[in-house]
Amino acid sequence: MAPVINGGITDPYRMAYKLLNRVLTARGHVYDRTEVATATPHAHGVTLTTVSGHSLDCRYLIVAAGYEAQSWLDDKVAINRSSYAFITDPIAPDVLGELASTLIWESARPYLYMRTTGDGRLLVGGEDDDLDIPAQRDQRVGEKAETLIAQVETLFPRLSLNPTFSWGGTFAETDDGLPFFGPHPQYGPRVHFAMAYGGNGISYSMIGAGLLRDLIEGRDHPLAELFSFRRVGD
Repeated sequence: MAPVINGGITDPYRMAYKLLNRVLTARGHVYDRTEVATATPHAHGVTLTTVSGHSLDCRYLIVAAGYEAQSWLDDKVAINRSSYAFITDPIAPDVLGELASTLIWESARPYLYMRTTGDGRLLVGGEDDDLDIPAQRDQRVGEKAETLIAQVETLFPRLSLNPTFSWGGTFAETDDGLPFFGPHPQYGPRVHFAMAYGGNGISYSMIGAGLLRDLIEGRDHPLAELFSFRRVGD
């Protein structure tokens, strides 16, 4: 039986660091800051060429490059938007109350989400908009943070929040809010994409990991069709 994994909350930086460290422990190699210029599929695999002229042959390629993965496709499968967030200094447990062990994400548009970190900080985000110009997005960070603060303090009047850090970033959204996992007609069956877009990235990624493994190992997966590129244009 496969282990049950809680994919609701994670620190993406620490997770990526630990995964890469496991590769090194298993005597693999990690090449950071290495850009792949081309991926050429053929009958028995894929040949990758880096911008520095090195090549790598593999049986299958999984493109799990976040929002940058869209640049590999001629067709546009998602729209980049902007999302905003802030984090506080540690807050005493008695002040946090039920928030100390609760993850909140509402379904409104624009939505509000919040959770605590391991050291008692409150992380709050939302207020997405359609802006996709980084310089203009960054100018809105302060105003967006104030809006988020007002929303939280309306819900929890006992809290008086003072953001320690606030920021904005890119957020990709598909037409139907679902991710894309699997091969794309542009590259054929040897190249698979992992695009956990749509606002549920951690949960989608956990599903996608098993889905892509099943596809590569020749097994059926109940969500393969739903999350495939074949639904584009339906």
